[in-house]
Amino acid sequence: MSRKLIFIFSILVFGTAMGQPQDPSKDLKVDDSSVVVNDFAEDFQQEYDGSDFDYEKEGASSDNFISRMIDSFLQWLQDLFGFEMDPETYEVIETILYVILIAVGLYFMVRLLLGHQATSFLGGKNTALAPLRTQEEDLTQIDLQALIDDALKQSDYRLAVRYMFLKALKDLSGKKLIEWHFEKTNKDYLSELESPVLKDNFKAVSRLYDYIWYGEFPINKERFVKAEARFDQLQKSIRKHG
Repeated sequence: MSRKLIFIFSILVFGTAMGQPQDPSKDLKVDDSSVVVNDFAEDFQQEYDGSDFDYEKEGASSDNFISRMIDSFLQWLQDLFGFEMDPETYEVIETILYVILIAVGLYFMVRLLLGHQATSFLGGKNTALAPLRTQEEDLTQIDLQALIDDALKQSDYRLAVRYMFLKALKDLSGKKLIEWHFEKTNKDYLSELESPVLKDNFKAVSRLYDYIWYGEFPINKERFVKAEARFDQLQKSIRKHG
């Protein structure tokens, strides 16, 4: 028999042996141990109730403090009125609240950076931009008392204090007690005054003015009356000099 025939015969015998099915029952082990059946408790679902087991919302919605605050607020609304929002409505309301919070944050940021002039930037009435020029030759030509009266008619006591202070500077300059210039500070004017009484009164008034005008201290009619009394003391001291 040639080598070729022997090779073919070997392939046929090996393939026949591999193709015969094996009996799986030879290696099968029978489990004869007893089976214990565990039943769920009737109220087992209550143990998994609550927000900690709510997987409908995406985890990314609570990544930061603002998101958690909005989620808590919306959940409070749902609990208060006894309804449940669908995901689309929830997303719309969440976006609206985000926009409101951003707008409020921008408003206070502008107020912080620009101070009282922020009202003009935001479209409101800006009393800081009153009809008063700051050039040196204008101070003696402006009727400050008329401006004071007009501010009081509008109950703008803060603006009235500003005009009262400028009127005091005007009167001090008219008596040659100071040399007014729009670039000078209150400390400069204080150093020019020689009378101790004038110094004390001007120091008290300038501090009051800085506190109310630049510090944006809210002032009502009652507080204005007290501030006006301090300005009256300064005016009496001015009239006694010259």
